[in-house]
Amino acid sequence: MKAPRTVGIYLAAGKSARMGTDKRLLPFADYSLGSTALQAAVLSSLSHILVIVPMEDSLDWMLYELRHHEKCIIIRCASDWGFAHSLRCGLHLAIKLHAEAAVVMLADQPFITAAMINDLINAYCQHRTDYVAFSSKSRPSPPILFSAALFSELLDIYGDEGARQLFRKNSHWNGRLLTANDMDLFFDIDTFVDYETAIRRWNQKRRVYHDRKERHSQRGLG
Repeated sequence: MKAPRTVGIYLAAGKSARMGTDKRLLPFADYSLGSTALQAAVLSSLSHILVIVPMEDSLDWMLYELRHHEKCIIIRCASDWGFAHSLRCGLHLAIKLHAEAAVVMLADQPFITAAMINDLINAYCQHRTDYVAFSSKSRPSPPILFSAALFSELLDIYGDEGARQLFRKNSHWNGRLLTANDMDLFFDIDTFVDYETAIRRWNQKRRVYHDRKERHSQRGLG
């Protein structure tokens, strides 16, 4: 079955109000926090990533390679109007691009991987439900793939309601939830405490990865 034309809508226009500083600029792994999940999106099967940013954004948080990547399209949006307005900005272009589905991503979720995004696309390709998401605490959690069949309904939402309220109000949607073995994948960063926690978890994961790689290498030499 042919893979659906799927775009990413990368929501990076938030005010970082609880952080008190632009959290997208904070260092994380080998990138900035804002660039980490965006790099995963670029490496995935998404045809384009529509990066939603504030009107006067300097884009300093984005790696040069990402700012000029052929997949990335920068959309400047009035950030004061909340989550729904940012989403609509992305959806309008997704419709113009004739997208069959859109994966909505948050710029403050640094553990998102290209494999997760591809899992959403593959599940949608097989089942063609209204949406596909991973289950976090028995609820859909970003990143979330929405079918083009829902675009018109999504364009009607207003304000700053998040995914939880969105799904509560639209229980008639037919969705598919995937499971993930690692709940850290959905960790989002709103405060400095969250940021410090994420850094610790990232360093732990990196140590585990290097330890496994070293053990594998030693077995190969044995």
